[in-house]
Amino acid sequence: MHSLPQPTAAGVEQVQREAFSRMFRQVTKVMAFLSPLPVAMVSLGLIGDTSTWRRWCVALALGIVLVGLAVVASWRRQPVVSHESGTVLPLVAFPLFTVVNLSLGGLESPLIPLVLPATLATAILFPPDRARRWMGYLLALVGVQAAVTLTGAVDDLVPALFGGGRRAGHNDALLVTMLAVTAFLMMWVNFIGTTLRHTFRGMVRTALDARDEALKAHEERVRSLTTLSGEIAHELKNPLASVKGLAAMVAREVEGRPAERLAVLRREVDRMQEILEGFLNFSRPLLPLNEAPVPLEGLCRQVAELHEGMAGERGVALKVADGPPVEAWCDARKVRQVLIDVVQNALDAAPRGTTVELQAWATPEGEGRVEVRDRGPGLAEEVRERVFEPGITTKPHGSGLGLALSRALMRQHGGELSLRAREGGGCVAELSLPAAPPTTEAPRREALP
Repeated sequence: MHSLPQPTAAGVEQVQREAFSRMFRQVTKVMAFLSPLPVAMVSLGLIGDTSTWRRWCVALALGIVLVGLAVVASWRRQPVVSHESGTVLPLVAFPLFTVVNLSLGGLESPLIPLVLPATLATAILFPPDRARRWMGYLLALVGVQAAVTLTGAVDDLVPALFGGGRRAGHNDALLVTMLAVTAFLMMWVNFIGTTLRHTFRGMVRTALDARDEALKAHEERVRSLTTLSGEIAHELKNPLASVKGLAAMVAREVEGRPAERLAVLRREVDRMQEILEGFLNFSRPLLPLNEAPVPLEGLCRQVAELHEGMAGERGVALKVADGPPVEAWCDARKVRQVLIDVVQNALDAAPRGTTVELQAWATPEGEGRVEVRDRGPGLAEEVRERVFEPGITTKPHGSGLGLALSRALMRQHGGELSLRAREGGGCVAELSLPAAPPTTEAPRREALP
């Protein structure tokens, strides 16, 4: 039995990245939904105001919102949005925030407190270095608004609805204090967000470590059970052989109904032996490969010749398609074993009067492919992958181990075994194998990765 895959540091990082990406998508949706609000507030500030520059601010804010919505729409069409690549969102949101705040009074704008949730969101969603850069960027934008407010560079900075003029009745000391408190709170919120991000990553790591321990314990338990059941299966082979031999001896001495019953008994013993042999093949460790350049078309013809009798009994034709020579780097004995299992499955599924086809071909990269096609009922999409799991079968008397072992053998070669629906009805089993190397010297694969 091949061991369960063990998570790596890269796998842990991938899990964390996907978790933050989901958070990023949610924040993006919320910001896209709320983006018209600042424009609405700027429009509210225009009530009773005749300033031309404020109208330009409205137009600029509207343009930024449209660009932001277009960016978000393009992201949502993609299957995965990575927060690691989300550098455009703040570049859209922060200028929008600056334009809106300037048009509503600069440092005295009612939207100034929004810098705190923006700082918290960037600290949680982005790595610490990037989050600090975004906080510095946001602090600089707030500083620009403070400079415009304190220097009185714009006479009608505050909208008429909020009192009008350069100020809304606040002196410089109060505004400077507000600026200092806002800057302090932004740094504090950045620290809180970074701590939360670190805590979340620690929780993910702890959960993954616990999962790893559970997988390791499960693997040890499976290995013990497999060893035990393999020993039991091996011990059962000898008694079954004795039962089969005794039944054959008794069958020579009886006729009629008892002989028919003994024939049924012997067939059932054969089936039990086949199941036990399949289980033993699946449970024992995969042996090292004896790899060499193997002509796949010749291998297909060998397997077809082995099954001519079975195909004739079932009224199914067995055909090997002609094509250019194809070589693959593989263990011929094990690939033949996989082909035998796949061809037998195809013959079991093929209706009388149809043809099972074998074809070998090469990809542009030189890799070898073998397809086995039948015109049977095929497999439902939800079952197509499950039949490779041990114990899952669509046959009334199948063991559910053949395809699992065949895929394990193909992956030991660095290849794959897959099933897909055939156009016009039926199923296609495809074996993929690595190309033969330019030299005959190559390292052997000792086991499955």
